[in-house]
Amino acid sequence: MIDLHTHTNSSDGTLSLAELVRRAESAGLSAIAITDHDTVQSAREIARLQSKIEVIPGIEFSVYDNKLDYIDIHVLGLFIGPENEKLHSRLSALEIERENQKKSIIKKLNELGFIITFEDAKKFATGSIGRPHIARALIEKYPEEFHSISECFDKLLDQGKPAFKTRSAFFCLDECIDLIHGAGGLAFLAHPGFYKYDLEKLLADFKRLGGDGIESVYDYVSNAGARKFNEEDNIMLRKQLQQAAKEMGFLESGGSDYHAPNKGAKLGGLGVPDNFLKKMKMQLHKRKL
Repeated sequence: MIDLHTHTNSSDGTLSLAELVRRAESAGLSAIAITDHDTVQSAREIARLQSKIEVIPGIEFSVYDNKLDYIDIHVLGLFIGPENEKLHSRLSALEIERENQKKSIIKKLNELGFIITFEDAKKFATGSIGRPHIARALIEKYPEEFHSISECFDKLLDQGKPAFKTRSAFFCLDECIDLIHGAGGLAFLAHPGFYKYDLEKLLADFKRLGGDGIESVYDYVSNAGARKFNEEDNIMLRKQLQQAAKEMGFLESGGSDYHAPNKGAKLGGLGVPDNFLKKMKMQLHKRKL
């Protein structure tokens, strides 16, 4: 079995690359993909890693596309070349904007009466700072009011909530796909069942812009946070997305979206078949011909 959606402490996971790979080996996986949010810091270390399993360099882009009106949808890049110069240039520019966005969120929190600082949040981040690090700072400072990261998002930090702040610089969907292809990778729409947009239109737009596949195997219950999903939703979405992949000619991917031992879905717990990986490699081979 494989797991093609995992996070290290270079973004908002809790384990280092080496720790995550050791855990994947212990879980009996044959391959994992490292897909940190908007950074390839850990992906760049894979080449120097000693591992018994296949470790695939990847990334998870956050897309804010005002042209198509898609705000905060996620795209996975698998098999990317993490040393690609254009990718690095755009990620560096985005990192500056990410930091400014997080400072704006903290300013909004201060105005709402929650007194935390950027440094309070940054101490939880090994790499790029994200909203989960701000949530951890809130939990530390206000333990009686906030008991989990998902609660912080539901009350304050999620889209449409009082402290949410969108970015002024961002990746549009077409640029995101082009960057992944330019770095030699494949582009997959992550957890399509989470978005509030018309799914049929979103998949059609993704296909039209060159997207390669969709994440058809995902645990919406374990990763939902405050959102309401049940096991029937998991089964229904998996069938719906597998059918959509077949009809639209998409590759399929799947993964736990693993962040920590005590958070969300279990690493390698979804039974993602290695046949997905074989088809991806066939597609990459065809591109090189």
